[in-house]
Amino acid sequence: AVAGCASYVSSKHGMLGLMRSTCQDLQGRKVHTACVCPGFTDTTMLRDRADDAQILESVAEICTYGRLIEPEEIAEVIYFCAVNPVTNGAVMHSNLGQIER
Repeated sequence: AVAGCASYVSSKHGMLGLMRSTCQDLQGRKVHTACVCPGFTDTTMLRDRADDAQILESVAEICTYGRLIEPEEIAEVIYFCAVNPVTNGAVMHSNLGQIER
């Protein structure tokens, strides 16, 4: 949870609940679900919200790798989940070891 972001946080928790429900609802149909929780990803949306390079640098500093995630890295995680039924019901935190402050 993050202060001042109740609607955003609520929507993310809702996605987790939806995944857990569909995991159960689709039982026996050979369809699997997973919830990918990406960290700060270098997207246009993030860059549009960050006024200058210093903001992006400070965001990158809260990851143990000290950088933003590339969109292709998140796509690879999603693909991994899509082709591996063993991930059914999994929550995949894909955030480069995000440091909670």
